[in-house]
Amino acid sequence: MSPKGMIILLSHEYPPYVFGGVATYSKQIAEWFASNGWKVYVLAGKNSFANRISIERKSEALTIIRVYFPEIPPRWVYYSILTKEVLERILNKEGSPKVVISNSPLTWLNLNKIDKKNTLVTSVYHNSIYYLLVFFQLTPREDIGRISLEELVYYNEAPLINYLYKKDLMISDLCVFVAKHVYEEFEHLYGRLMKTSNCFKVAVYPGIEYEYLLKLRQEHGRVGKEKNIVAYIGRLYYTKGVVHAIKTIEHLVKEEREKDIELWVFGRGPLKPWLNHYIKTRRLTGNIKYFEFIERSLLLSILARYVDVLLHPSLYEGAPLAIMESQALGIPVVSFDLPWAREFVVNGFNGYRATYPRIESLAKYVMKSTELQRENITAFTQRYDLNKSFQTLEDAMHKLLK
Repeated sequence: MSPKGMIILLSHEYPPYVFGGVATYSKQIAEWFASNGWKVYVLAGKNSFANRISIERKSEALTIIRVYFPEIPPRWVYYSILTKEVLERILNKEGSPKVVISNSPLTWLNLNKIDKKNTLVTSVYHNSIYYLLVFFQLTPREDIGRISLEELVYYNEAPLINYLYKKDLMISDLCVFVAKHVYEEFEHLYGRLMKTSNCFKVAVYPGIEYEYLLKLRQEHGRVGKEKNIVAYIGRLYYTKGVVHAIKTIEHLVKEEREKDIELWVFGRGPLKPWLNHYIKTRRLTGNIKYFEFIERSLLLSILARYVDVLLHPSLYEGAPLAIMESQALGIPVVSFDLPWAREFVVNGFNGYRATYPRIESLAKYVMKSTELQRENITAFTQRYDLNKSFQTLEDAMHKLLK
């Protein structure tokens, strides 16, 4: 047994099969704790249908166990049902873990297999589901048709997720929120439960590799170019703001006559057909380039060398790594002035927050952001350093384990 003990991480999302905030956060937790004296088992999806269960031993301290479950919403419910037997095998072989970390809403669904008397039960919260639903009130009527079926299915899960959030709050010893605004949203939505729950509450950002990004920025000198390069990074969902990003560049090109500007779109999702059709029919091929998803290290190198502004007009984020990593590279961010963004974008310092839903406001700040001092933007992101983030989590764990 590792000197600090055993951790079981429960997460239906884990790379390389799944990308995004939950998956990245899970991988960061697993690898950081495994390299800092803990023995970590990750019980994750998704395996192939042919191989229902697979085991990958990354090191003496880190083992990834994957199970197959159908890619049908709600995926995390199937995960919880199909992993119970695997979890029981781990417990029978290794005994009770010192800590179980569960990406909510999974904790209560799996708890009956864990001896809570000897285990620190930890739930991670990436968002507050009803704050996510606010976007329905904000969406202009003409844009309703661009909300994908995938998004609608997810938001229809809100009552179930809300029910499980409440269950998890009551049975967890440690509640981890991926940003301060998520913690504040839970206080607002679940005020009485937050006060009566015995869980110790802490905000822990997804970590960025600050020193690596700083070195990357220094090694990749800015490439001289004729155009200002703006980047959009994220899934091609309406709620992520890709429609607003495209229309912002169109406004700059056609209304403001800014010919020396180009948008690079990195992402994949249900709005891909709309994106390609819109670029072609609106004659924007000279100003918008679509790259889909590319390998992370290559993306970071491209950002460091070429990109002037990150355009991130998402309607809701928990803790957006795209913003944190871009800012670490000295790239200013333009978002809408929505509650989640106020934690990450400081007007006139590391970017600007535009009035929602005004495209012309986004456009104005895209141009204005190119004047900001990149050194100040980079320094601001030290607060998100990976080691700092997960040391905060480990300190909270040790405090409760005493």
